[in-house]
Amino acid sequence: MISDSQTYPVLHRRSEYVTPSEAKAEYVTFDDTYMHIHLRDKRIVSVPLSWVPSLAVADQDALQRYQIGWDGVLIYWDPEDGPINEDLMVATYLRGGVEDA
Repeated sequence: MISDSQTYPVLHRRSEYVTPSEAKAEYVTFDDTYMHIHLRDKRIVSVPLSWVPSLAVADQDALQRYQIGWDGVLIYWDPEDGPINEDLMVATYLRGGVEDA
């Protein structure tokens, strides 16, 4: 608990801080456990492959056949290009809970 009022210097102007305003994928990488969504603003969102059953059972070759659509807001796999048929919204993995369809 603060007993005496003290002032502290402000070291950085508000304009020096970065606050993301959107989440758009630039590219995606995979390891044995995670899909890493690399965002345009330099954040990386790591999603367990086990959260998406079709990705969890896919091999690396199939995972690498992803495409990015809708100006970075959608990651998808075309079933005509391989065994995965998924459409994933990037924003889904930045918030808690699942919206009802």
